[in-house]
Amino acid sequence: MASNSSRGAGPSGIGRGGPSGRGSVARGNGALVHRPSHGPIPEGFRAVSVDEYFRAMLARDPWVPHALGSDEKIGIRRECAKLLVSFLRQEAYIKQLRLRPASDATERERHNIEIHECEANSVKTYISYQLIYWRTFRLNDLPMEILSNIIRYIVWSAPSPPIGISWRLQLTWVSRHLRHAAISDSTLWNAIWFRDDPPFERSLAFVERSGISPLDLRINDTETRKFTDQEVCSLLKALTPHLHHIRMLIILLDNWEPILSVLKWLSDHGKNGNPPLMMERFEIHRTGNPYIWPGLVYRGERFDPVNHNVSLYSLFGGIYIPELKSFTMNGVYIDWANTPSLDNLNTLDLRRIPLELCPPLPRFRQILASSPMLTKLSLDGAGPAGNPTSTQNYSAIDLPHLHTLVLANFAAPFTRSIVAHFTAPNVKDLTIMNFRGENYGPFYEFMIGRFRNIKILTLYTTNCPPDILPTVIKWLDSMPLLTYARLAALEYDILQAFLFDPDTMQPHPALQPQMRTSFGMVEEFTFNEVTAPLQEALDDADREPRLPNPRLNILEVQNIRPQIFAKFIGARKICGIPVKKTYIAKAMISSFNGPLLEYIRQHIEGLMIVDVGAKTQEEEELLNEP
Repeated sequence: MASNSSRGAGPSGIGRGGPSGRGSVARGNGALVHRPSHGPIPEGFRAVSVDEYFRAMLARDPWVPHALGSDEKIGIRRECAKLLVSFLRQEAYIKQLRLRPASDATERERHNIEIHECEANSVKTYISYQLIYWRTFRLNDLPMEILSNIIRYIVWSAPSPPIGISWRLQLTWVSRHLRHAAISDSTLWNAIWFRDDPPFERSLAFVERSGISPLDLRINDTETRKFTDQEVCSLLKALTPHLHHIRMLIILLDNWEPILSVLKWLSDHGKNGNPPLMMERFEIHRTGNPYIWPGLVYRGERFDPVNHNVSLYSLFGGIYIPELKSFTMNGVYIDWANTPSLDNLNTLDLRRIPLELCPPLPRFRQILASSPMLTKLSLDGAGPAGNPTSTQNYSAIDLPHLHTLVLANFAAPFTRSIVAHFTAPNVKDLTIMNFRGENYGPFYEFMIGRFRNIKILTLYTTNCPPDILPTVIKWLDSMPLLTYARLAALEYDILQAFLFDPDTMQPHPALQPQMRTSFGMVEEFTFNEVTAPLQEALDDADREPRLPNPRLNILEVQNIRPQIFAKFIGARKICGIPVKKTYIAKAMISSFNGPLLEYIRQHIEGLMIVDVGAKTQEEEELLNEP
């Protein structure tokens, strides 16, 4: 079981010289560290994480913090010196053991067991040293500013928001001194996720402790606990005195009534002459049924929100918020005519809004034109209202800093025209989602050569009928820098586009007939002047065949049938461009049987498991590349 073996650097360089193993093993009741670089775990040993052993030591020898007497301090220091000397001697002996040759298999096995046992004793000594040494640390004598910095490092290094909440609370339980240090630092409490049940006593206590520091708030209900309109209204009333110093507000609610209460709250604040807002990021998501809208009929019934005669509000009461840089609206609509200007944005994210309730085309273009530093544009079933297919009267808006573009859930006639409204030569991350069931050929043809700097491509629930396959092949080939592909819910029809020679428009010759048949590869096309093969490539019998995207070597896969995925990576390797690393969603890995998983490991150097939605290291690096 993998785990870091050190818990922070101790004195005398012990943090650097301590055990470097990534896990531990146990034999009987003892814990033995296993360093994978040395050798396999000997037979009869069991895996035990260092954290588990650490907790066992604490449970066996619980220590209650108290003021130390002079004799107790001397005893602890002597014990620390004894453990440190013992640890250094054990490490030196382990180095000697590793250099000792073994003449046969029996001696190698005995040698391996001895090394593991010595390493285990070394780790035990190291942990014992750490547990004892820090009892003498004069935490209460630290200057308050240093102690505050230490607490901040603890809180902001939490691996997840729930753990961060727990750590902040636990810090206030240790001692009066730590409680005072934590509560007096308002920056520890200004990032608040309302995860507690109404009336949100814990989260509102965090709000009070934050003082006048900028607030970052996230309010969302869940499938099992949907907030009522009355509960949300009570919360908004409590937050009203703090509204003017909310820096980030993220709302995720299921029902229309609390959503409308939030919009009314923001609108009333702007209309009543209150202090100006300093909001930099605003997101509002309605997570409920996307087909239910106020005043419209759904399944034979008209929906009218309870206790809400008005359902159309201007954002912020029509007051301009110059600090606003990130704007997201999902499953919600506003009065676009009376909403203040949205300019100088770096993020514009519109999702799940009926066409007639989207911003009018002139307003949509105004937002883009007034946001030259826009870095992310996400349009998921929402975009400009009106008739975007008429683009001849508009010039394309230049977005030189746009790096991330998401296009999802659009009918085929609208896709090409929406992209035609802007140019973005520096897009690095492109997402195409739910483009299936219609003829998207004109869209892919328009995209050929339009985004040549794409390094990350996401294809989700997208198909490729035979008549548009040549267009898709040429489109893929127009992204020569593509390195990372996120593939989800795909079939053979679109994956085969990665296996054609884009010059000859024929399957790569290294693919045997059986492989071509398994992919259902189409080999007879009707071409146009854009997709036609190059005659010089067809005539040159000595040319080296090639594939689209020669740099593509990292995949992230979700919800793809294991057989399809295995054949795809096998085919790319046969063609001479192997996939070097693959991230697989946790839910998908369980669908692989033993032989199939072994086949995948033979064709991929690195196979990793990743949470859906988590950014990988390579993804971050590619986005940050100049």
